[in-house]
Amino acid sequence: MTRTRSVFSLQTRLFVSIVGIIVLSSVIAYVFINYSVGEAFSTFTVRSFTMQDNMLTDVLVEYYNRTGSFEGVVDLFEMTEIRLPLLLVDPDENVVYPTDWDKSGHRLTEEELSRGRGLVLPTGERWTLVPYRVNPEQAELERVFLVRVQRSLWAAGIAAAAGALLISFLLHRQVTRPLRRLGSASLRIAAGKLSERVEIKSSDEFGRLADSFNEMAESLEASEQAKKRMIADIAHELRTPITAVRSALEGLRDGLIEPSGETFTSLHHRILLLTRLVGDLHQLALADAGRLSIHRTPTSLQEIIDGIVETIGVQAEDAGLHLLSDVEPDLPAIDVDSHRIEQVLLNLLANAIRHTPETGTIRIEARVREGEVEVSVCDTGPGIAPEDLPHIFDRFYRADEARSGPAGDAREELGSTGLGLPIAKALVEAHGGRIRAGNRPEGGACFHVALPVT
Repeated sequence: MTRTRSVFSLQTRLFVSIVGIIVLSSVIAYVFINYSVGEAFSTFTVRSFTMQDNMLTDVLVEYYNRTGSFEGVVDLFEMTEIRLPLLLVDPDENVVYPTDWDKSGHRLTEEELSRGRGLVLPTGERWTLVPYRVNPEQAELERVFLVRVQRSLWAAGIAAAAGALLISFLLHRQVTRPLRRLGSASLRIAAGKLSERVEIKSSDEFGRLADSFNEMAESLEASEQAKKRMIADIAHELRTPITAVRSALEGLRDGLIEPSGETFTSLHHRILLLTRLVGDLHQLALADAGRLSIHRTPTSLQEIIDGIVETIGVQAEDAGLHLLSDVEPDLPAIDVDSHRIEQVLLNLLANAIRHTPETGTIRIEARVREGEVEVSVCDTGPGIAPEDLPHIFDRFYRADEARSGPAGDAREELGSTGLGLPIAKALVEAHGGRIRAGNRPEGGACFHVALPVT
């Protein structure tokens, strides 16, 4: 299913929407106000004429009561300087006032008479007072008034719309300006300028969006720099053993090096280091992709630690180190991949052996803490420098050389690829656990692994 994309920019759509709202609101307001004014004016006119009709009727009745007839009433009305707002119709339905009206002396239609008010005299004669509003001249006055009201409404509406358009234009610029800056910055970042940042000028939603954008840009820049450093580190780590192997092979080929068992053993160690480096990189790639194979089974941590101590104890002794274990009795089972957790502990122990001086001690402890099983690997080496602690689990990170012990054969066999601790962290987190590093108060480094109990 294909989706059509709008050919208009957000700026255009927003401006058109605001203009549409203003026009629609103005039209609705005009219709409502015009209708309300017309209704109010009609109501006012009806009430006014009704009051006038009542007053004139009372005057005519009083006049009749005093004179006994309506003779001379027209002359009385004609004496006034202002024409009275009525038509006086005699019992024969002839208009007798006003005399200068085009229907004076003529008969009104039934429709016109129906608008009037009957005046029945004691003699039985029926006179009729027809309001002046049936007069076309009066209708013209009403029409002129309503036209002026409509013009005023139009003028007010246009003025209000112009003001609203001006305000909406300024608001529109204020709203779209930060979006345009974000768009320009994102294009520059897409072009590879990861140092691009957006200036934050407010603390509203756009300010928070710009702040999030800057954080994203910083993360991208840091990731790019880390990737470049990792590529450089991988090239360096691969180049060193490959160069050594190549030089040795060339020396053997040219007869410069005697083919001895020591030479082949050194070559074998270099090949093992390369193999280990490639395997470590592969595991980290799987961890980054979330594709590490974890086969969980209820496992006894005591058995894992006993097996590790038995396996690596000889190497520790060859390096002149003491390897001790202290496991809390009756540890609960943990739901883990035993091979992966064994790999974690072996990496931590290899790190401890490399950085512990001769006659030093390495201790493995396991305790239950707050619903978790915590395994600690501590050594009596120089510890980790404070500036190195935040980066201790970074790939290819090299801590201060002061933490490195003498390079004996046992340490050479455990040669580091710079990936042991990052792999340990990835494996622990894949199990839903946590790993942290620190220093003992009495000296030496400690690594703590917390794993959830089954």
